[in-house]
Amino acid sequence: MSDIGILSGFDLFLLALIAGAPGAVVGAPLGAWLRRGHRLAGAAAGCAGGFALGLGAMLAWVLVLR
Repeated sequence: MSDIGILSGFDLFLLALIAGAPGAVVGAPLGAWLRRGHRLAGAAAGCAGGFALGLGAMLAWVLVLR
């Protein structure tokens, strides 16, 4: 009997990046727009926040709603 892993840790990491990417794309311009004086910092914060919200929404959809 063979023990073949379907998904490795790196594969799960890539899936998480793909799942959170739409939130990062939406969050970066929103953060830059909201923090006009510090656009780069706002874009970075918006990107991180959007990624976290996008990944959380995807996990909630997969684990709870589906």
